[in-house]
Amino acid sequence: MPGNMAVRDYAAPEDRGWAIVDYNLFIGSDQFFDRNGEAVNRLGNLPLQVDVSGFVNSLSLTYITDKLPFLGHARYMFTLNPSFNTTNTGVALGEAGLGLNAQGGTSGFGDLLVAPLLLSWQFQNVDLTTGYLFAAPTGKYSTGGDDNVGLGYWSHLLQTSLYYYPVADKSTALQLMPTFEFHGKTKDVDVRPGSRFILEYGVSQFLSERLELGLEGGHAFQVGEDRGNGVYWGASVKDRSSVFGLYVGYWFLPNLYSNLKWSTTYGNRQNLKINTLGLQLIFVPPVKKTNSKVSGR
Repeated sequence: MPGNMAVRDYAAPEDRGWAIVDYNLFIGSDQFFDRNGEAVNRLGNLPLQVDVSGFVNSLSLTYITDKLPFLGHARYMFTLNPSFNTTNTGVALGEAGLGLNAQGGTSGFGDLLVAPLLLSWQFQNVDLTTGYLFAAPTGKYSTGGDDNVGLGYWSHLLQTSLYYYPVADKSTALQLMPTFEFHGKTKDVDVRPGSRFILEYGVSQFLSERLELGLEGGHAFQVGEDRGNGVYWGASVKDRSSVFGLYVGYWFLPNLYSNLKWSTTYGNRQNLKINTLGLQLIFVPPVKKTNSKVSGR
């Protein structure tokens, strides 16, 4: 789902070294939308209620090199991103107190996201970061299981993030980030999920050297059909979802930042409507280099 990162997370770093980012997402949903974008409130003649909640902790560890002259003075970055997920679900079918109720929950380490190749260039009023990422199916998954915390397939992402700074001090940043995502076959079943195109964008404004306001949005479109002998649903039906969010961030120290974010999805098809409250922490261990500073300050 787009919109989980802050606007400047992919801005070109100023220095070599490590960046540690901790994402904490509190997720809730009580509405599912069908292939036509209509809310599903009934199953036949019976009322249907859905209640989904969850928590995701995602720790991103990124190593950044010096500028490399043979790559046009780009910085190379490598990122390792494990996560721990908790999900609770509830479904009620029929009138309150008279129908069927089912509840469940699961938790565990999710799939591992790795960025083995990210390159970032910094120009006078433009930053460009581009590269390849993949998600390895390390999270618990079994076809038909009710305690899955992983997706059960490999995903590959080609991603570019472009920043434009309209003022010289870079206190204002405009971001545009397209991503193309394609997938491998699902574990133990002949299903290959369709590819997706994701477009994210945002505006970040520093009101002072420390205080930041952010506004962001995004759209996720399934562009390829689900394939394989295990596809029993209409393969021509493609899911999609859009997101809108805003956040406030603050640099407590020159190398310690945090933000609090709210976001919600809209325009859902074959998707839950999701509301998210996020807390992000960034720690940049100091490096022994003069005039060092954190990007976005």
